Amino acid sequence: MEEMAVIPSLRERESVEQRVAQTLRRLIVSGQLPEGTPLVHRDLAQRLGVSPTPVRVALTQLEREGLVEVGPTGRASVSRVSREDFEEIYAARSGLEGLAARVGAVALTDAHIATMRRLLTELRRLARARDVDEYLEKRWELYATCYRASGRKRLVDEVERLFRRSERYNRLVLSTPERFRESVARYATFLEACEARDPVAAEQAVQASIGWAVDRVGPLLRSETESA
Repeated sequence: MEEMAVIPSLRERESVEQRVAQTLRRLIVSGQLPEGTPLVHRDLAQRLGVSPTPVRVALTQLEREGLVEVGPTGRASVSRVSREDFEEIYAARSGLEGLAARVGAVALTDAHIATMRRLLTELRRLARARDVDEYLEKRWELYATCYRASGRKRLVDEVERLFRRSERYNRLVLSTPERFRESVARYATFLEACEARDPVAAEQAVQASIGWAVDRVGPLLRSETESA
């Protein structure tokens, strides 16, 4: 009797799609795939050593994240960085991260605060080294420690989605040593509010930090109505 072919488990198939999405996301946010770059399924599959199917799924995911756009003909490309996209993402972040900080701050334990203090120390070191990749990851963990304390998983998941979507802009914010220093100082203010378990101060610190980023980068970006 002929043996049935081995069918990859759902988890295995998902992991391939996730790896492809992570690889393409990293190439886009780092600028190795600049805005406007065509994303041809077959070419990407060949370069990544996978079949076209996980590439197609990954591009659909990245389209939802705003990193990929699909034209009327169905051709995918890396989406443009624009003032409108930046303003929309950061406005959504301001509202939702402010809420997450407010409901998380009152639920923080001493263990949470100890974790946040350690992360702030690491952020200061990474700021001096200008290690933007690790810096952004530690920045997320610092704030997420507060957000997750709220126990509101749906809210935290949406906040993280927006943070990941804003990564290209986050990198523009951190374009100089001075910007690194200024951002760390704002994180210290957020930690102080969390140490006091002050929901209003925590929300204000988050929104002030996001507003600072908007003021620094927004005026430098092209509008979607302008030609590339």
